[in-house]
Amino acid sequence: MERATRADVARAAGVAPSTVSLVLNGRGRDVKIAPATIERVQKVARELSYIPNAAARSLRRGKSHFIALLMAELPDDPFVPVVHTVLTTAMIGIQRRGYLLLPLFQSGDGASDAEVIRGVLGDTQLAGIIRETTSAEAFTSRLLANLGIPVVAMSMIEAEATGSESALIRIDEGTGVQDVLTSCALIDPVTARGSGRAVFLAGPNTNHARQNPIAHAFGASFSLYSLPDWEASTAYQAALRLLADDPAISLIALADDSQAPGVFQAAADLNLSVPSDLSILGFGNQDQHAATEIGLTTVDWPLKDMTEAAVASIINVIEDRPPIADTHPGAVSVADEPTSVPAGSPDATTPVATIPTRPVWRSSVARRA
Repeated sequence: MERATRADVARAAGVAPSTVSLVLNGRGRDVKIAPATIERVQKVARELSYIPNAAARSLRRGKSHFIALLMAELPDDPFVPVVHTVLTTAMIGIQRRGYLLLPLFQSGDGASDAEVIRGVLGDTQLAGIIRETTSAEAFTSRLLANLGIPVVAMSMIEAEATGSESALIRIDEGTGVQDVLTSCALIDPVTARGSGRAVFLAGPNTNHARQNPIAHAFGASFSLYSLPDWEASTAYQAALRLLADDPAISLIALADDSQAPGVFQAAADLNLSVPSDLSILGFGNQDQHAATEIGLTTVDWPLKDMTEAAVASIINVIEDRPPIADTHPGAVSVADEPTSVPAGSPDATTPVATIPTRPVWRSSVARRA
């Protein structure tokens, strides 16, 4: 079946092709086309399943409706909560605002992958880019700087603006952790110091700041251990060894909830009661069912709020509105913050939205009465 053309719609509706264009581009009322004619053209277009040629329309109007979402390297399982939450939230939010999402995953060590991204970004007419900077590749920064289109940076962890972005949306990891400590029985309410020893089990990367409130509260009694992966079995081996060697450990905090089952098992194997003998604090709350099953007190990682704020911000920039004027009410605090650019330069400040984390109390952390 041949694709219907603008001329087909015009012929069936009894109007000129230019009238079809005006109506389907939403300008019919602006140029005072009769409402009955607008309705007739729209009806015929639906009946013929006519879809305007987007590429030609973009060239005529000088405007693209593609927004790229540039994320870190795609993991082995693309359905992991982090990727799934960010990707689906961006896709829904962008499409509802009349744009289309172009997802791209930054390459790791593969030069060929880097060339693909260079080719797509260089050859595709884009309205703007949302860039997830948590695991950014250096070549991407240089490439985006040369494209001359709006870029909103989006960081899943605490980060600073560089001055090259139109806006920065970031997550304050420490707020939720500090809220847990404020009500934790291990923390003296007067001195804010922790009793016993605290251990933080990080994953392969330690560029986050979620451990900082714990390090501050426990001081010299705090230790961070970086593990080679996020597997529960690896966390089990580490926790078993640490707890057996040091009975003074009163809190094990985790960089990610996925490590929690291993730590719970290690505590059980050593006959330690949670939370009376050992408090366990997670981070993420991405798999709420699993966390509820084991009673894991954790910190919610607001990836959905972050992505919604980034989508609103890039579209505001594209449509010449203040970058962070339409973000999540109540969930985002807005400020212009200094960047690493020399003072006095045009980009010396960048609009920044900081989204706080929040505690999710269950039963694995000893709570002050």
